[in-house]
Amino acid sequence: MEIWKFIFACLVFQALLRAETIVELGTSEQLHFCSSGKLEYSKDAKGNHLPDFSQVGYHSGEQAIPRVPVKMILEPRSGDDTQRIQKALNKLGRLPLDGAGFRGTLLLKRGLYHVKETLRISQSGIVLRGEGNGPDGTVIVATGYDDLKYQRALIEVGPGSESSSVHSQHGYRADELTILTDSKQEIVDAYVPIGSHSIEVESTSGYRAGDRIVVHRPSTAEWIHSIGCDQLEPRWSDIRNTRWVKKGESAGFYYQRLDSFSDYRILKEANESWDDFVKRVPFSEDGNQFDLTRQWQAGNYDFYFERRILSVDGNRIAIDAPIVFPIEQEFGGGAIYHFEAKNRIREVGIENVRLISEFAKPIAGHPYGNPEKTSEAEAHAWHGIQLKTNTENTWVRDVTGNYFGWSLVSASGKRATVQDCLNLGHASKITGGRRYSFMIDGQLNLVQRCLTYEGRHEFVTQAKTAGPNVFVDCLGIDSKSSAGPHHRFSVGTLFDNVKSEKLMESRFRGNSGTGHGWAGTQTCFYNCVAPDFVVKAPPGGISWVIGSGEDEKRVAPASLYYQQVQDRLGKDALDRLATEQQRKNLGKYLWIKERLENERKSE
Repeated sequence: MEIWKFIFACLVFQALLRAETIVELGTSEQLHFCSSGKLEYSKDAKGNHLPDFSQVGYHSGEQAIPRVPVKMILEPRSGDDTQRIQKALNKLGRLPLDGAGFRGTLLLKRGLYHVKETLRISQSGIVLRGEGNGPDGTVIVATGYDDLKYQRALIEVGPGSESSSVHSQHGYRADELTILTDSKQEIVDAYVPIGSHSIEVESTSGYRAGDRIVVHRPSTAEWIHSIGCDQLEPRWSDIRNTRWVKKGESAGFYYQRLDSFSDYRILKEANESWDDFVKRVPFSEDGNQFDLTRQWQAGNYDFYFERRILSVDGNRIAIDAPIVFPIEQEFGGGAIYHFEAKNRIREVGIENVRLISEFAKPIAGHPYGNPEKTSEAEAHAWHGIQLKTNTENTWVRDVTGNYFGWSLVSASGKRATVQDCLNLGHASKITGGRRYSFMIDGQLNLVQRCLTYEGRHEFVTQAKTAGPNVFVDCLGIDSKSSAGPHHRFSVGTLFDNVKSEKLMESRFRGNSGTGHGWAGTQTCFYNCVAPDFVVKAPPGGISWVIGSGEDEKRVAPASLYYQQVQDRLGKDALDRLATEQQRKNLGKYLWIKERLENERKSE
């Protein structure tokens, strides 16, 4: 990598936009060890500093992922297993919760299971476990192809019975929270810096230590203008499958882009006349083309960060996880609220299984489709596992997958841990909206020790993703595009000891897609390896490239996240997350070599 060209580009961009991109190789001035052996962080003039990312994952790393006792067992049979497995999950969901919040484990014995629909875990306290993730273990095949009705998730965790659409995975979804508006307290700090754990509000009446709150950061027109996302360049294109919906809450214009099966929409505002709405749908003057670019709108990029109050001192509160998006009175300030999440699903795990998408007609030696045609398949299972928005304290571990069009695991909830997973490849066109191997679309999530082949955006966050979130000790092979925040403002993501064969980036994407704008900010690439890095921050933001490059430019500590866990929780908690041997070999990916060797032995 021509690192000096990269640094020069960053400095030019910083001068133009008054943003900050910090590049440090070999040594870092952003953090150092103090006399206690813990990390201390350098602050800028506003108090901004590297955040503490250690609160992510299952119970914030404060509890080990449990081994939940088996309550039900299924053996493989011939035919479709959807209803048989779903009935067992539903029956398990009717058992009472124990003192730890679990109902029990459904064990699928070693063998082959065929699932033509979606398996849904919609009750808390359920674990789905197999007897091995190799070809001779518990293999669950998502059957069905050559029809878009099969473009679904194989396993879905969350409330409700309806599948999340691909459209919802682009970030356009409600957060399933009930904000208690009567509890609102305005933040009075002129500026709450990145990395801060402290907020002053008008009054702390009604708030106490232990309360769960949301910190609201509004998206004002002034802020959107300051980062240039109300001035995105037009992108004219033909579209298809257009339709107008004239009545109801979802009234508007619906369409598909030529390169995507996803539905996009422009909604009519409640007080807008139909004629005025039609006039603002962006067709060209001759009516033959459509402007795909959507300028960012005030109120559409509000963030609600879930936090817990640690202490109350006068009108100042201390919170558990840091601020990763500065709160500025100049741009509307912010507020705290109590909230309810009545239907939230908790304490659910999926472990030790192998998930396969049947993507085409079988051929000799290849029962799930011709592996030479994977770049053509579209109408088959799209996700291996979806952790939906209203989930918390969930996990996916020791899972192997292959041929899913979008992701092996997508984590859209809170405090999920995804670890020791292997994605052997995808079956889809190599274009937009596909091959997001391990995707985070929620907050306070951890992905560690995961490998993927042939991903486009292999380790990625989505639109309006509220951090912190962490990817650590992950590897992408035969990468097709970039790793990093993908579009529409993901904040507070740490990529720690992640290696990709393509570039890693966090930047302004302009009118890409339907108007991506700034993909992310407060992004940190720490001891990462890639042939190139394109890292730029928007005005008011900071991103970091520390110890990262194609050459060995590593800094100490070996892992920022693991050191932060040890600083906050101690070595026992760190050992639960990663063994001493795994930490010692960071950057060598020996665990992957062992996993792939086991794959070869079991073939």
